[in-house]
Amino acid sequence: MVEIHVCVKESVDVSSFEHDPKTMTPILEKAQRKVGDFEMNALEEAVRIKEKHGGVVKILTVGPSVQTITMREALARGADEAYVVSSPELINSDPWVQANVLAALSRKAGKADIILCGEASVDESNYQIGPRIGEELGIPVLTHVSKLELLGNKLVAQRSLEDRVEVIEVPLPAVVTVGLEINTPRLPSLLMIRASAKKPIHQVQLHELGLPGEKLVPKVKTTSIKVMRTERKRVVLEGKMEEIAEKLIANLKGEGVLR
Repeated sequence: MVEIHVCVKESVDVSSFEHDPKTMTPILEKAQRKVGDFEMNALEEAVRIKEKHGGVVKILTVGPSVQTITMREALARGADEAYVVSSPELINSDPWVQANVLAALSRKAGKADIILCGEASVDESNYQIGPRIGEELGIPVLTHVSKLELLGNKLVAQRSLEDRVEVIEVPLPAVVTVGLEINTPRLPSLLMIRASAKKPIHQVQLHELGLPGEKLVPKVKTTSIKVMRTERKRVVLEGKMEEIAEKLIANLKGEGVLR
């Protein structure tokens, strides 16, 4: 049986938060939180592998104040248990710190055959967590995976790149990051939601991981976060279809969009 660890992040729901119109800074305190879209695809792929080959799926998450209800929602989608490090010490953590903590948490949760991550988070989109975990654990990493298959003691992955598609084989254990195109996450049934209430959520203290102090010091400092201001010009073009087309082309040329 295969043991799969899925790294998920409780992110700000960027579609719901408000911002201060004067300073353009987001009001994160009031924003709703959710497991990110990419992580949902990683979780769905893990559950599909478990359904086909047997095994166990464990959720790993770290953050300054992880909400239990968010973990229950993730467990309702087919995972078996969750391991959580929720500590105020992680409030300013960067991908370097987060990956170090996730790698240590994976070791504590059990010997993973596959570690699945979303290729990016919906809030920061830095694409670093999976590769950094693989580096920390000293195991192969496959990124941008759009198709994944477990064959015995190896993974066969299809990677969709800008100019080509690669098919790669790697031995287990391995880290895999996936995008939105790999699958369509299932919606949990009422039975799955009720069953998730009985699934264990292991709260792990940060100091229990035994990480040296330097691996908890961020390499990146966020100085400010601001919402981009967008304004529409509201140009209305009138006339016959041919006239509108000519005016549109002229406007686009004037804006430098067309040459």
